[in-house]
Amino acid sequence: MGGAERVMLMLADALIARGHALDIVLTRREGYFADALPAGARVCELGMASHPALWRALVRLPGPVARTLAGALAFDKAPKAVRSLPRLVDYLQGERPDAVLTTLPYNNLTALWAAALAGEPRRPSVPVVVREASVLSRAHVTKRFDRRLADLVGMTYPGAAGIVAISDGVGDDLARITSLSRARITTIYNPIDVARAEAAAAAPVAEPWLAAGAPPMLLAVGRMTPQKDHATLLRAFARVIAARPARLVILGDGPERGTLDALARSLGIDGHVRLVGLVDNPFPYYRHAAVFVLSSAWEGFGNVLLEALACGCPVVSTDCPSGPAEILGHGRWGRLAPVGDAEALAACILRTLDAPPAAEALRQRARMFTIDAALDRYLDLLIGDRQERDDTE
Repeated sequence: MGGAERVMLMLADALIARGHALDIVLTRREGYFADALPAGARVCELGMASHPALWRALVRLPGPVARTLAGALAFDKAPKAVRSLPRLVDYLQGERPDAVLTTLPYNNLTALWAAALAGEPRRPSVPVVVREASVLSRAHVTKRFDRRLADLVGMTYPGAAGIVAISDGVGDDLARITSLSRARITTIYNPIDVARAEAAAAAPVAEPWLAAGAPPMLLAVGRMTPQKDHATLLRAFARVIAARPARLVILGDGPERGTLDALARSLGIDGHVRLVGLVDNPFPYYRHAAVFVLSSAWEGFGNVLLEALACGCPVVSTDCPSGPAEILGHGRWGRLAPVGDAEALAACILRTLDAPPAAEALRQRARMFTIDAALDRYLDLLIGDRQERDDTE
């Protein structure tokens, strides 16, 4: 489970704490945090519909949408979320929720199509608020079907009751590639629970490189994919240890792991780098790290930066589209380096090691991204008009 799912779980916890009845609707209950769903929520697992049922739903969608999906279905290439469409229609017709909040592009599209099919002509059955967490122009270009995503988003998102971007950059990109009005897109930054982060950071961690007197430890957290560009981080780290002793720990796993292992060996830094893999609780690593480094080529937001700040850990990031510069105040709370520039990234790391910012100032920055503030804005989109009507009756 990635950052988008983590944020949705945080919002779910906060909604339940405020007394809202909540269903969590999943295509399948699987993945890293499948057992971490809030106890106060009802979990509805849809599964995937048969091809005949999916085709029957497909022919009821608007022509351009149906034609785009038909090609994918013919080659069995439709994403899992899309294959659950008929079952989501049944759920909406049977349960009639007050509102739906959804995240990730194919989940968003499927929810909007289901709401339209479950309702009356030109009147969706339920208001749907979509949360866009990706820089769509960068994040969905590798697969054939994904290249049609911008067209589907442009045709479908106008039917949403609200469109949320998790950073201004994501919102700008979404408007640019879909021709949606930027005024229709609301930026709501991802939140963090600083108190919970601090409590998690207090847990012990069995990390041999944190012994007293050890060189400072640099930390990176993220899936090992081309997006995260750990290769540039390794090249930057080679420059760092040419200037001073240091060690690098990377938490996460993914398809690039073997390539990164080989690169570390070729750079002669493998004795100073540990690829730890997935960990249940990364926060103690943030607490002990001398610098947290994000080397991504692009991000929708950059939740890991908030996690590091909440633990008082100094941060260095690439100035990638779109979230890091917004989180770090364009350099005020952490140095920024150009994307893919190992020399500049190394220089930022070295300057931060030499003159780290005050930990409490970093924690205060993280406290600006509260869950309550984010939830208030989501509720305005989800039930604001209805709540205002209820208050006046």
